[in-house]
Amino acid sequence: MTAAALVSESPTSADPSVIARLQPVRRALLDDAESAATSIIDEARAVADRLVADAEREAAREIDTARHRGERSAQAQVERDLASALATARSGVLDAQRRIRDEAIRAVHGAVTDMRADPRYPALLDHLEAEACEQLGQGAIIERDPDAGGVVAVADQRRVDYTLPALADRALAAHADEVAQLWS
Repeated sequence: MTAAALVSESPTSADPSVIARLQPVRRALLDDAESAATSIIDEARAVADRLVADAEREAAREIDTARHRGERSAQAQVERDLASALATARSGVLDAQRRIRDEAIRAVHGAVTDMRADPRYPALLDHLEAEACEQLGQGAIIERDPDAGGVVAVADQRRVDYTLPALADRALAAHADEVAQLWS
C-alpha cells in the first residue's frame, strides 16, 4: 500500500466526525509529500541530464582519441580501444545513475524523517495506528513513534510496519518507473 493510499483511506471503524476533521490534515500531508516528491524528481532529472551529458561528452572525447590511435595502428587495436572507451563511458553513466538514485533515496528518507517535527505528525500517527488496527484487529499491540518514527503493530504472527522509512521505501517503489524514466 502506498503512502498516498494510507493518507487517503479512511478507517471504517472511526467516528465520521473525526474522519472529516482529519481530511484537511490528510490532504495537506499528501500535498506536501507530492510536492516534495515532484521537487526531488525534478532535481534528480536535472542532475541526471547534466551527468549524462558530461558522460556522453567524455565518451565522445575518449572515442575520438581511440579513433585517432586506431588510424595509426592496426584495426584490431582500434576495436579494443573503442570497446574500452564505450565500457568506460557506460560505467560512468551507470555510476552517475547510482549516485542520483542513492541521493534521491537519502532525500526521501530525510523528508519523511523531518515529518516528525511537523505539527501534523500526531494526526498521522493516529491515522497509521487506526489503519494498523483495521488490518490486524483491535487486539493488536501498537508501538507509536518507534526510533524510526511512524507505527509498528503486531497481532499473533502478523506484523504491520508503518515506520517512516518503510513508508518512504514503499513510496519509492511505487514511483520506481518514474525514477527509471530519468535514464531514458
